[in-house]
Amino acid sequence: MSRFHYIGSATELPLGERGSVPSAKTYNEVKNSPEYKKHREALRLQGIIPLDDIADLSHLRDEDCLVYDSEEDAAGIFIEELVYWNDEIRKHFRSTYVYRISPNWGGFSVSPKLKDTLPGSYNASLKCCRELFRLMTDYGVSGAEFELYTCWAEEEGLPRNKKYDRIFDLASLSLEDGFELREKEYIVVKMI
Repeated sequence: MSRFHYIGSATELPLGERGSVPSAKTYNEVKNSPEYKKHREALRLQGIIPLDDIADLSHLRDEDCLVYDSEEDAAGIFIEELVYWNDEIRKHFRSTYVYRISPNWGGFSVSPKLKDTLPGSYNASLKCCRELFRLMTDYGVSGAEFELYTCWAEEEGLPRNKKYDRIFDLASLSLEDGFELREKEYIVVKMI
């Protein structure tokens, strides 16, 4: 089952991806670099089999592949219009415009515990959250509100868990202290 995140806004938001930073290198440049070969060997020593050892990827061309220099560079968010089977989600929102929003590479969960154990994942998730709130800053005006809601697939029509409802102003949010979009949680983000 998949967990989906939604955002409500009084103004239209741009669709598509934002936040990721593709590498200047091509797929073939990366694949043939000494750093990549060293990384592959390190994976093998950990018992991890690189994908191209078990699948023929020779058909991939540079223009078919997005290449990033780090997990953090790959991280961003993707905004898409609701499709007809997502219309039930609208009942949780007051906003005129409601979109499905997805983290690319990272997630909408930042735990300070991950900072030392999985720094790449921590930084990617931190970037996804920052990009989400940057979107609000870019498209919200003083006094505006954005709504966030998270639920599992096929549970869009179920009641939300009102004990998780939160309201906060964006200016006072500190992601480094931890942040998570939890299941059936409704959040109002105020722009001050």
